[in-house]
Amino acid sequence: MKVAVVLLCLALVATASAQRFGNRRFQRRRPVGGANGFGNAGSTQGQTSGLFGTSQIQNSFANAGGSAFGGGASFNRANSNVGQSTGLFGNRQFANNQATSNQFGG
Repeated sequence: MKVAVVLLCLALVATASAQRFGNRRFQRRRPVGGANGFGNAGSTQGQTSGLFGTSQIQNSFANAGGSAFGGGASFNRANSNVGQSTGLFGNRQFANNQATSNQFGG
């Protein structure tokens, strides 16, 4: 009889602790997400004048990229513009470069 009472008490304690703390083996874990990326922009410009005329060079670039996983997000954008103009006060060259890369974890 004493053994039965002890076993009953142990069973009640085990049931109460399982209800209080939950069964941790079967709890669903939230996935971890992440992202990575890059952005790069630049330009090269040059102009020379001499006896045989004017020489101009323009190079412009912009790039951006990235990746995401597990609920993360990666937003990337690149833009590059070059131009030149000839006017009363001489020749002008310009370049506009922009690269952005934004990451968010999940």
